[in-house]
Amino acid sequence: MPGVAIEGLCGRCRTGENRFDLARSAVLFNESAREIVHHLKYSDRVSLAGSVGRLLRPIREQDGFSAECAVPVPLHRLRERERGFNQAALIARELGLPVEAGLLRRRKKTTSQTGLSRAERTKNLASAFELLSGVKGMKVLLVDDVLTTGATMNELTKVLKRGGAARVEVLTFARVPDGLSPL
Repeated sequence: MPGVAIEGLCGRCRTGENRFDLARSAVLFNESAREIVHHLKYSDRVSLAGSVGRLLRPIREQDGFSAECAVPVPLHRLRERERGFNQAALIARELGLPVEAGLLRRRKKTTSQTGLSRAERTKNLASAFELLSGVKGMKVLLVDDVLTTGATMNELTKVLKRGGAARVEVLTFARVPDGLSPL
């Protein structure tokens, strides 16, 4: 579905505050998007991940992305065991790229990001991720369900670029608009 990507950039992207090279989301985070994400993550509606991924694929194919692999945002092993799946990994499977789910690991069990400010999220995620495989010269696409403040993607980008990644792109289902309180 061409033209699905949101027009314009978030304020942090316009000012260059983010570490990643490109970011797009299919929709702004509203009540409908919240419901889809909630059902996917907490109501055992994993089939929604396929629909979300198929919505994102044309954005990835037409919106300036050049990544050679998709990397889902890793959950801590306890959270993934509790949930039974990683929603970002399920979405990534639909994007038409090789999925490198074992490239990164969430080594620190962080507190929930819900209700935290951007600064609190950044502090909460400090040193939470580690690189498990080489990425020198690679172009990587980070995939998740929602981009809230960018703290998670910035921390992952930092880890990937320190490991030698040439480019880090971000693709999410929904983006929380500037000025709205985080999830």
